[in-house]
Amino acid sequence: MRIANMRMDANLTQEKVFLAAGISRNTYQRIEGGTGDARYSHLLRIATVLHCHVRDLIP
Repeated sequence: MRIANMRMDANLTQEKVFLAAGISRNTYQRIEGGTGDARYSHLLRIATVLHCHVRDLIP
């Protein structure tokens, strides 16, 4: 849920984040929902879009 909270704090939709990060909708939703293992490269892209560090995305 940390990613979801950060995304909402940035006033971004899921669609804006996964498109800007260049990852698929399903991959992003699994990462944000915590139902799938996230590749470091995906987390790095998401962190770039959210203007934070990867460590901020991980509980």
